[in-house]
Amino acid sequence: MAAEDLGLSMIVLAGGRSSRMGKDKSDLVYRDQTFLEIQIKKGEQLGIDDILVSGYRGSGCDGRIVMDRFAGKGPLGGLEACLRQAVHDRCLVLSVDTPLVPVSELQGLIQQDRQGSDPATILQHGQEQEPLIGIYRTKLADPMAEALERGRGSVFGFLKKVGYGVYQSKGESVQFGNINEKTDYERLLKTDRGNG
Repeated sequence: MAAEDLGLSMIVLAGGRSSRMGKDKSDLVYRDQTFLEIQIKKGEQLGIDDILVSGYRGSGCDGRIVMDRFAGKGPLGGLEACLRQAVHDRCLVLSVDTPLVPVSELQGLIQQDRQGSDPATILQHGQEQEPLIGIYRTKLADPMAEALERGRGSVFGFLKKVGYGVYQSKGESVQFGNINEKTDYERLLKTDRGNG
């Protein structure tokens, strides 16, 4: 399916401080690619040609970098800025620190979203909901700005206010885990070597 038919842009959230990791998570390498390259490639595999990268401060990025308009507000600030610059009216959102999310799950998420009319659709595995793996409408930018102006930066808090749909994944939880700390990254590399 062509990107025009999908009507879909992509936002990779890459602007976190990475304080627990000690270095930019976007530039961590897994299977000879950076986390950022891995996520961008997923968008390209889906046929998305409008890829925005939120808050990236490194030098290895092929996407369009968008900086926050509301500094220090976390992922909601990144979403707000990128939604304003997206070409299409729906955006696939993916955090940079979830490199194991399969393209097939993103396809399922996209299909679920197309069937509904919610302002956002997020992925759920088991009882866990992942607000940073989802589809967001660009019309959410204004209400996000209002929430940020009031000092509220919680993505989940915002979603609970505006309403959202859920794509129930049958994937394993490990596929959706965040690589936040050095031990997470070391475990990822060790597991990969064990499977190699």
